[in-house]
Amino acid sequence: MSGGITLNTNTVSFWNQTGLKTHYPRLSESISTEVLIIGGGITGVTCAYCLAQKGMKPVLIEAGSLGDGTTGNTTGKITIQHDVIYYKLMKKYGLDAARDYALSQQSALESVRNAVVRESIDCQLVKNTAYIFGVNEEEWDTLEKEYDTAQKIGIDAELIRQASFPAGNHGLLGYREQYVFHPIRYVTGLAGAAANLGAVIYCGTKAVRLEDGDIKTVSCENDIHIRAKHVVMATQYPFYDGPNLFYTRLYPKRAYGIAVSTKRDWPEGSYINVGDPSRSIRTHIENGKRVLIVVGDSHDTGRGREDMALHYENLMQFAEQIAGVREVTAMWSAQDYDTPDELPYIGRISDNSNIYVAAGFRKWGLSNGTLAGSMITGLITEGQCRFEGLYSRTRSDFLSSPGKAFIGAVNPVVELIKSKFEGTESLEGLKPGEGRIIRFRGEKAGIYRGEDDDVTILDITCTHMGTELNFNNAEKTWDCPAHGGRFNTDGKLLEGAPKDPLKVLFRGKFDDLFIKK
Repeated sequence: MSGGITLNTNTVSFWNQTGLKTHYPRLSESISTEVLIIGGGITGVTCAYCLAQKGMKPVLIEAGSLGDGTTGNTTGKITIQHDVIYYKLMKKYGLDAARDYALSQQSALESVRNAVVRESIDCQLVKNTAYIFGVNEEEWDTLEKEYDTAQKIGIDAELIRQASFPAGNHGLLGYREQYVFHPIRYVTGLAGAAANLGAVIYCGTKAVRLEDGDIKTVSCENDIHIRAKHVVMATQYPFYDGPNLFYTRLYPKRAYGIAVSTKRDWPEGSYINVGDPSRSIRTHIENGKRVLIVVGDSHDTGRGREDMALHYENLMQFAEQIAGVREVTAMWSAQDYDTPDELPYIGRISDNSNIYVAAGFRKWGLSNGTLAGSMITGLITEGQCRFEGLYSRTRSDFLSSPGKAFIGAVNPVVELIKSKFEGTESLEGLKPGEGRIIRFRGEKAGIYRGEDDDVTILDITCTHMGTELNFNNAEKTWDCPAHGGRFNTDGKLLEGAPKDPLKVLFRGKFDDLFIKK
């Protein structure tokens, strides 16, 4: 590839570019409901659909529009093949736990397939084989261990030595009968089906606070309040922590994606590699043309390369290697959360609570989110659900994975301390579309210069625990290296652990800054 790529300030995923979303109104008055679902991704929409199937009338609120978060920025795979997972689970929790993980994820695949057929959802659901590939002998050995575990728990798998694709592989492990689809079209169709069954959906409605009690009260922007018996947090990061200290158990990761037309053909199927840097690829057909989706280059949020745009360049180089890049049609990124033992948290936030959590999907949120929506429906309607113990927040996640848990707990503290001692830059040479950390009125601050020469200066102390933010030049955001909070250049909270926006210190034209400084 030739060096360097031009990034637009508005990176929109291929799925959001090509999927037509239904408009839902903003909630304009305070209401009461039996079940409130916060979050309009695949978890929240699946939960609303499943509850509506049971005859309930849940209310779902979403800060933006449906699928705006991670759901609309995924690879679009529905699979039980989640990297190397079954061998690890068997070592940590035993063979029965590994089998239950496979069975639960398979149930999610079947839920998606059944919903597509039942509701006639046009989302290009296509059956394929999901492969994981290694690039050296050590990774091949890992694949053999994963294959042996898969065989023991009954997964329909195949092991292939040095396949012709992708280039440079030392072998593939394939899981048959998996799926890919268009995630925005699926969520849009499922939401429509849920609404037809009685679910009520509001978009442009941001929750800002939850008060626990026999009846929970969720406060939203514009002084709107929602009272509910049950509250489902389908928000990636738990909106309300309870007793769990999730900020010590959820580790934010960012990954990047591109959609390209290619010079050469490539085999069907979806693929992901064993090691790092991550490379996940699949085929999609849009208007009769094959599109190659490449996602990966993941890193801890706020701790990526100094030039974040290089993550896109790396994906383009990989796409060039395997199929040749004719044109890049979309570039985007997404945030997800890892856990100590690589299992998500799905269920009640505490014993006997009517607040429910679904988090830590480790970049496999399309199947895990579907599973979570179904499981939480069971907890609400029947008081229990299958696989509840496997995904419970009370499992021995720290004990089974002490090294990762220790690093996950210590790193945020290190980042907090380090951020207080990092230097600042001058305003000299600040270009439109660029952000920097500067000194403003004697204090550390963040400045962004817009393309129209407007500037915004923010107090870049994260409103969660006080870590200083870093500027992400690829997405024009301020990102927290401790717990993954992200803010736009106006200081508005985008995602993560914080609940409050950043304080604006100055807003005006670039030239005015020198007059008023």
